[in-house]
Amino acid sequence: MKMELRYCITLAGLIATFGVSAAACGDDDNGTESGSTTSGSGTTSGTGGGGTGTGTGGGGAGGGDGGGGGTPSSSLISDDFESYEAQGAPGTAWKVYTAMTGSAVTVDTAQAYSGTKSVKVTTPASTGDNNYKSAMIQFTGDALPVEGNVVRGRMMFFLESAPTTDVHWTFIDGSGVVPGSDYMGAEYAAVYRYGGQMALDDGNQMMANYDTPGYWSEPKTAPQTDCYHHAEGVVVPTGKWTCVEFSFDGPKNEMRLWLDGQEVSKLTMSGTGQGCVSEVENFTWSAPEFTSIGFGWESYQADDPRTMWIDDVVIGTEPIGCPPAQ
Repeated sequence: MKMELRYCITLAGLIATFGVSAAACGDDDNGTESGSTTSGSGTTSGTGGGGTGTGTGGGGAGGGDGGGGGTPSSSLISDDFESYEAQGAPGTAWKVYTAMTGSAVTVDTAQAYSGTKSVKVTTPASTGDNNYKSAMIQFTGDALPVEGNVVRGRMMFFLESAPTTDVHWTFIDGSGVVPGSDYMGAEYAAVYRYGGQMALDDGNQMMANYDTPGYWSEPKTAPQTDCYHHAEGVVVPTGKWTCVEFSFDGPKNEMRLWLDGQEVSKLTMSGTGQGCVSEVENFTWSAPEFTSIGFGWESYQADDPRTMWIDDVVIGTEPIGCPPAQ
């Protein structure tokens, strides 16, 4: 069954690395986001709208795509968050982005997949037009973009609860400028996202999403897209630690996702999805050159408070696999 949910979303300051700020179908906090990120190879800074963000960080140098477990030598960062102070920010390798008062990202000891610490992301209830909220950690260091533009990643996540309404949400994204793109004589940014939208009897259905945030800015700096690819009947796990891996393949314009080591074929997007709000038929999800990879919670319509824990994150260029069972 082809599901063509039409939704309009609020996107503000999502791609701070490029100075992209955008909003649609509702107001946001009209805040500012600024920060610097230091990893093994350099610093990155950016500004944007729609909330507040601060650059803090940590983590090691070191990869996800249904691999055999462990941490490949090709990983760009591997972080179990054990080296950071509880209730503080997760170190200098990560940029912290929050939107909406009450959203927070902190190192926490209440839940952990390995060791005693994880990153806790929380967002408050959102209602009415003021409904865009976000609490994300973003890897934006000089290790990105990678040669070949194929990025893989893994995180362990514990989502306390999922929406019981059709709010559109994201928990993994990858963004950058689309090489060779042209809108009014300039290249534009795009974002690959994994998350969900549809409320089912047994949970919230997962979805892949493609958007060009510059469309929501004024003046517009990108064409309208907002494309979707629903995984019929596949719901996001809640109330337990789950391993999620992803592959963003730029040359193939392809997205893939695994849960607990099993590929979710219904979430594979290769070239085109099921449709776009822009109503352009067979629109190609032209991949950006990935310069930011984000993990956390972000939603674009009215939603209840959300809490999620993140642990054992790896980003790299080769298959990673899930960490050893605890």
